[in-house]
Amino acid sequence: MGDQLTTLELPAEIGSLRTFTDFVRRGAEAASLGEKELGELEVVIEEVLVNVINYAYPDGGPGMIEVGYAVEGDGRLFVQVSDTGRAFDPLAKDPPDLRLSLTDRPIGGLGIFLVKQFARTVEYRRIEDKNILTFRLGNGALEHEQGSEL
Repeated sequence: MGDQLTTLELPAEIGSLRTFTDFVRRGAEAASLGEKELGELEVVIEEVLVNVINYAYPDGGPGMIEVGYAVEGDGRLFVQVSDTGRAFDPLAKDPPDLRLSLTDRPIGGLGIFLVKQFARTVEYRRIEDKNILTFRLGNGALEHEQGSEL
């Protein structure tokens, strides 16, 4: 899939979020995703990118993020986010206990929980010193699958 991606590489900083979001949104519009999926895409891409910025490059050191997308058909979009920061698998975290009150819940985990709810698939791999997180959005024949591969 990687050679078929339309990609954009920017610094791993909060200031890049809007540009990345607009970039992936263009791909989603080309895939004819509906308004609901466009909203979900914005949540997913922001959560994934903020995790990379905060955990792959925790000291705010120089780093880059590459985001790519491919239209897999009408209403289906594949997105890949990669970086060369320290290894970090956001999918390895246990899901939040939603039965607890907000004050009793530990901080973190809710964003990735939402990513897993909105994406048809979401996977993490560490290949040749790169974190690679991929997800698919839209109406596809695939069931709602999540995995974490190393």
